[in-house]
Amino acid sequence: MSDSPVTPVPPTGAGAETERLLRLAHQKLVAHAENTPLVVIEWDHETRISRWNAQAERVFGWSAAEVIGKGLFDWHFVHEDHYELARQITRDTFAGGRARRVLVTPNYTKSGGLVWCEWYTSVLFDDAKQPLSTLSLALDVTPYRATAEALELSRTRLTAALDGAKMLAWDMDLTTNRWETTLDIPDFYGVPRGPDYSNPELALHAVHPDDTALVTGGRQRAIDTGEPMRYEFRGRAPAPDGFPRWFSTRGQVLRDASGRPARIIAVTSDITELKRAEEQREALNRQLRDAAKWESLGVLAGGVAHDFNNILTVVLGSANLARRGLPANSSAAAYLDQIEQSCRRAAEVCRQMLAYAGRNLGGAARIDLTPLVRESAPLLAGPAAPHTVRYELANDLPLTHADSAQVRQVLVNLVTNAAEALAGAPGEIAVSTSSTEVPPGMPDGTFHLAPAPGRYARLAVGDTGPGVSAEVRARMFDPFYSTKFTGRGLGLAAVLGIVRAHKGGIRVESAPGAGTTVAVYWPGPVEQVSPPLTPSPSPRTTSAALVIDDEMFVREVTASTLEELGYTAILAADGASGVEQFHRNRDAIKVAVIDVMMPGVTGDQVLKTLRLFAPKLPAVLVSGFTDNRIVTAEFGPHTEFLQKPFHPEDLMNIVRRLTEESGMK
Repeated sequence: MSDSPVTPVPPTGAGAETERLLRLAHQKLVAHAENTPLVVIEWDHETRISRWNAQAERVFGWSAAEVIGKGLFDWHFVHEDHYELARQITRDTFAGGRARRVLVTPNYTKSGGLVWCEWYTSVLFDDAKQPLSTLSLALDVTPYRATAEALELSRTRLTAALDGAKMLAWDMDLTTNRWETTLDIPDFYGVPRGPDYSNPELALHAVHPDDTALVTGGRQRAIDTGEPMRYEFRGRAPAPDGFPRWFSTRGQVLRDASGRPARIIAVTSDITELKRAEEQREALNRQLRDAAKWESLGVLAGGVAHDFNNILTVVLGSANLARRGLPANSSAAAYLDQIEQSCRRAAEVCRQMLAYAGRNLGGAARIDLTPLVRESAPLLAGPAAPHTVRYELANDLPLTHADSAQVRQVLVNLVTNAAEALAGAPGEIAVSTSSTEVPPGMPDGTFHLAPAPGRYARLAVGDTGPGVSAEVRARMFDPFYSTKFTGRGLGLAAVLGIVRAHKGGIRVESAPGAGTTVAVYWPGPVEQVSPPLTPSPSPRTTSAALVIDDEMFVREVTASTLEELGYTAILAADGASGVEQFHRNRDAIKVAVIDVMMPGVTGDQVLKTLRLFAPKLPAVLVSGFTDNRIVTAEFGPHTEFLQKPFHPEDLMNIVRRLTEESGMK
């Protein structure tokens, strides 16, 4: 044997070709690994780096020479927040764990910066399930992550803005019938959790059942026509205060390249507050319209009643004076009785018209509702029959300044209305009094006449009848309106006028099948007022009486009545001439009877002028209707108000009393 070295013989034939192909394949793989935009890192069976391509050097900054042979934790490469994750993955690998893994982590660069990578790792195991080699491919996603973070921040801001504006943006895929929303459906619509609201069909459970067809129809119309989508609807769940939740949707249908509808992009807004404001504004406008209607009707009713009262004053006074001239047992007396009775009935109609007009407060005084209701119990038995009246009367009510006769009229009218609501069927009428406080902002849609904030004495009349609908409730105080038969008169309309004149309120609570309760709020408390003086008769006098009235026949009847008392009547047709007559006959005039409503200078203004010169002059103010300023005005002592039409005896009694008190006989 030769000691010279043996030169290997190159393979020949098939072996040489195989080796050449393997070498070529390895060169290709290395070239691809170096040229790929992916980071390529190969780890040996001890998880030490055995390959580090050029892209790894570009991304992380270290060269292959600096990292080949290093383990995972031998250099500052793994982010400290992911140490435990890296160790767990290493333990799983040696335990024969998953062969493939995908994750995104931050990693340090040579300069100390951070780069986010999306890792795709593959592990090759031997027959004993031990790792032979691990290949990690990584994509630098730092720019994409920054973009994603910016998009997420933008989305968060948009969501916060939409949430603050009570708006929900949504994107519905018409192909998959799924949608995405910026806010949580249960939170936005106030509905229970449970259904998969990502399904638009199930999300319709958040819509009020009566409005579901409106919502689906609005979407379909936009799909069919290509027009912008616009509709409003109610939610299934009401707001916390019981008011319906209202929503408004505005959107657009997007189409694909072939023109087919592909998706709907829309925004749904919570417009509950807007709807509530609109309803309150409409209620206010309705009240303003009603107020204008009542005012115009009140002016008409007051004017008619005023004229009729003047006419009735003449008829009633003339009939009484005519009776005085009749011989005893005259057959004409019976006819005069009929005339007087008819005048009184007509005067009652006029009083109801004035009550409706809110111009009849002549007898206002400080009253307690509870004793007044107790005293009125026998009076209510007739209108309530055949039903019983149950009373729930409170003590210590605030005193209210009101006309007791008109309060009784309100009570009788309400009980009569309650009895008619029962229509003879079994049931009960309840009358109650209580003290209540109306805070600012309380009056709502159940108030037919809203009271001002303050303390009130509440008078309520309820029945257990069938109740009334909202339509009937809106008209029940209209003149001559009735659900029974036409021509019933001014019952509840008079109630409205009386309460309005007293600056009170009316609240109606009713529902079909649940009965009706009408509550009247009388304002209180009031200051102590002096009790009226007890009238006493006085002897006849031969002094003069000043009569001022723009109605000639009223002047004549009044003059004739005063002449019965022994006065010489001095007549004037208006305020100016009345003042002139007073100055001409100041020493002789012992009493004045003055009409309130006259053209030019009104009666109360005339009286103020006369009182400048004769502070103790007895005066009777008369009128066909009562202006509220007359009731509340302070004219000093020795003044009384007399409602037209009046009986001559009423005028005589007042004049006797006033002249006796003042000492001017």
